[in-house]
Amino acid sequence: METRQLRHFLSVVEHGSVTAAAAALYLAQPSLSQSLRALEDELGVELFVRERRGMVLSAAGAALLESARQAVRSAEEADGAVLEVVRLESGRLEVAVPADLAAGPLVPIVARFRALYPGVVVSLVDASSPGSTVGLLQDGRCEIGLDYLPAGDMRVEARALGRERALLAVPSDLAAAGIAEPVPFAVMAGLPLVTGALGSPSRAHLERLSAECAVPLRIVAEADHEHGVFLLVTSGAGAGLLSEEVAERARRRGAVVLRTDPECSRSYGLVTRSDRLSPAARAFSDVATAVAGEG
Repeated sequence: METRQLRHFLSVVEHGSVTAAAAALYLAQPSLSQSLRALEDELGVELFVRERRGMVLSAAGAALLESARQAVRSAEEADGAVLEVVRLESGRLEVAVPADLAAGPLVPIVARFRALYPGVVVSLVDASSPGSTVGLLQDGRCEIGLDYLPAGDMRVEARALGRERALLAVPSDLAAAGIAEPVPFAVMAGLPLVTGALGSPSRAHLERLSAECAVPLRIVAEADHEHGVFLLVTSGAGAGLLSEEVAERARRRGAVVLRTDPECSRSYGLVTRSDRLSPAARAFSDVATAVAGEG
């Protein structure tokens, strides 16, 4: 039983004849008659008594009437809900993002998107563990994400948006001995360091620099998220690399914030599945590209 057939049935009920209903529906009369016969055949009953004065509901047709009206109303409501999503008047978009990118580059993107599409709810899904952004995209939880590049998986598409610079935040008592800016990597590596957990993008970046400079790291504490590094640094546990946004918060909490040599920065961008994106995800991608272009 199709919604189209139920609409035809209700139109005949309303207009009293196939001829009048066909005219109202802009259908050829034979097409409407065929649709009604197909519905009756499927149900195994006659829905109308054909009289000289028109079409009169049979007992079976009268029994179907309210259910048909409800089904058509539900279909129209569903069509309206889908149309609102397509027009970006409502809906939900889940974005996979590591915590340290959520605190910086993602903020202006979400703000711009919400200003343009206030009916769409944006939900940020934590992707701080290694490979979790790609995993969230592949299992269908998210359509789009923001992550450090390269994404490291051929099943997703990546588009670079910019670079996120990290600054060295040093507790004031540790900096009191005097640390010249920009801080050479060898000097930074010798400080008691608070880093991301083993395997995290921030930790991998530090370990790569350590190998390139042949200088071992003096790691005294680890944290799963950048906020944990921030808390440990501002409590005096050690020095740590923080994104510029979070480093400024650490400065306000009394830490000394310094540039490094070489500069610690990582490329980041949009990561999407290769298949077709929803209207909300496409709009988010366009907004992210526009915001990055203004930076």
